[in-house]
Amino acid sequence: MKLKIGDALLYWLISKLISMEREEIQFVQARYHQLNLTVEQAEKVLRYENMKESYSRTDMFSAWEEWDFEYSVFQELLNEHQMVQYQQRIGEMKEMHIVSLIEQDNSHKIWLEQTREKIDYLKMTLVPSIVFDQSHMVLSLIVDRSKIDYLRANYRTFLHEQRKKILVDHFRFNKTYAPIQLKSRLLGHYASCLIPDYLAFENWMDEPTRAVAAFAKAKLPRRSSEVCEFYQERLRELKLFSDQIFKKYYRHIEGWSVWVADPLPEEEESTNWLMSMLLLDVNAYGFDPID
Repeated sequence: MKLKIGDALLYWLISKLISMEREEIQFVQARYHQLNLTVEQAEKVLRYENMKESYSRTDMFSAWEEWDFEYSVFQELLNEHQMVQYQQRIGEMKEMHIVSLIEQDNSHKIWLEQTREKIDYLKMTLVPSIVFDQSHMVLSLIVDRSKIDYLRANYRTFLHEQRKKILVDHFRFNKTYAPIQLKSRLLGHYASCLIPDYLAFENWMDEPTRAVAAFAKAKLPRRSSEVCEFYQERLRELKLFSDQIFKKYYRHIEGWSVWVADPLPEEEESTNWLMSMLLLDVNAYGFDPID
């Protein structure tokens, strides 16, 4: 009986898919060669791997979560002897991962020192130079007080959510093996308590808060005003200090790629800075300093 062209093509495609699946199963068996997986076991592992590697725009496993997921699958399909081999393999991989985490954490010492110096500058120099100047009082009077209070209440919520995210993400990915990195990130968060990060806050806002922020922006002083010039001078001082400590801590480091954010357009930078000053709280929103 002769096959039609369409039937022949379908037969070829099915044969090709079967061949590809066989190859994938063989790859799985080779990858876990010490476990001597049967074809049936390898098929189940392949389904697990496809599930694990399925695309998601928002969610990803930490290494620890991936191992937990893998363990939950393997304990159901491996025999006792295979399980002993598997646990030995996973134990070795975890030890290597821990060593890598500790090495990476030690590389964050320089970031920790830089952030500490920045915190000292903000607390001892920049913030006092702002809050004890009459220009700061004038800025607060320009915008409706209820709008400022609303934005500050939302910024406080933002700060709490950001700190929680830092903690959750850190322990998901690093457990207790990266204390330097954790302290560095918490210090960075404390810096945004001392000098509000309006740009990050704006990206977090819901629509009602965004509407209030837009109203406040419309009330900001003109760039030519004395109040605006006072704040621009403080911004220049902060940028100069940031440039100095960047050169101080990174000038002797070779082979590192240090990411630096692209500068904002001047007008946008000025507006965001004034909004940050509008949110400035002398008590750092009630957050305690990080030792």
